[in-house]
Amino acid sequence: MEESRIFWIKDQTELDEFSARGRFILYFSSKGCNVCHSVFPKLIQLLKDHPIDIGRIDVDDSKKLAGQSLIFSIPTIIIFDEGREIHRESRFIDFLGLERLFSIMFQ
Repeated sequence: MEESRIFWIKDQTELDEFSARGRFILYFSSKGCNVCHSVFPKLIQLLKDHPIDIGRIDVDDSKKLAGQSLIFSIPTIIIFDEGREIHRESRFIDFLGLERLFSIMFQ
């Protein structure tokens, strides 16, 4: 995945603009979360052949966005298609399941 496909989101305005894409992923993490730092590169590798943007949100800097999105654990991945949440995973990410989901989404 190209670096330009990853966007840092800091406030509601940026989230609203990003959400207009229709198909995207929100990745909630924290600077102090070691699991988050190991999961993100795996997610990027999984998405390298798929045209989807990722919005990264640091829960320490954007507590309000995390609360509005009902984030209780990190990392959390929320996948949207046509502007609707279709999948959510937190903490323990099932990459095989995500791979199956992406193969269906990008047929």
